[in-house]
Amino acid sequence: MFDLTGKIIEEKTVRNLQRPNNVDVEYGLMLNGIATDIAVTTERLTNKLRVFSLPEMQSIDNSGIEVFEGQAQRAPMGIALYKRTTDNAIFAIVGRKEGPTEGSYLWQYRLEDDGMGSVKGTKVREFGNWSGKKEIEAIAVDDELGYVYYSDETFGVRKYYADPDAENANTELALFGTEGFAEDHEGISIYTINDGTGYILVSDQQANAFRIFKREGEPDNPHSHQLLKIVHVSTNESDGSEVTNAVLNETFPVGLFVAMSDNRTFHFYSWADIAGDDLVIAPNGKK
Repeated sequence: MFDLTGKIIEEKTVRNLQRPNNVDVEYGLMLNGIATDIAVTTERLTNKLRVFSLPEMQSIDNSGIEVFEGQAQRAPMGIALYKRTTDNAIFAIVGRKEGPTEGSYLWQYRLEDDGMGSVKGTKVREFGNWSGKKEIEAIAVDDELGYVYYSDETFGVRKYYADPDAENANTELALFGTEGFAEDHEGISIYTINDGTGYILVSDQQANAFRIFKREGEPDNPHSHQLLKIVHVSTNESDGSEVTNAVLNETFPVGLFVAMSDNRTFHFYSWADIAGDDLVIAPNGKK
């Protein structure tokens, strides 16, 4: 865990995990009748999800949740959390180092109280196509609009419904960003605006840049995500990223964008610097 000056908060940092890969956060998981905010990471060498309470960063997973059980290819990498707006159910969508090319590279688990105040995971679906070129690591969910996006490295960005119970949940809705990338498609983050508009930021890893696409699509096709802008950043070979519209402090008064370099350096940017004169600035989601 880092503070907003980039310093590690030692007392809230978890160490000695077996190759943690990606991490995501979600809010309001009900445990013992209490709404609990969580951080979840994939622990690649144990084939598990690890779940921690926020802001305490205390383990609440009873030593971890097994994923991809029964599969030859199990090592989990990417993860994104999804909170369904209709009932506040929370899910983890998990990618792995390798998998089948058609319809089951990603597995989705419902996270809930195991009856004793710890988190259990129940598999609810397999989905997701894969080009077979490299791997799927970067995953992001748009809770409000109900979509999940993932980077099929060197190939493009794929889009599905995030709700496992949605009609045609396992049908691919879009494949975009298939041109112009130097090589790998990596970290995905979503800048949301309260009216349903916003931006999808995707790392163009070897170009040290992020390509920014239209979140809401077009009026006649919500799954047509046009490229709006390319932003070059100070990262080197950036994998992960995250963005928020939240007003945080004087340094980040309209939101924060964070990207990671391959040497484990994290780069903090005000959303105003990313948006420039081309994109909307919406503090706390308000235009």
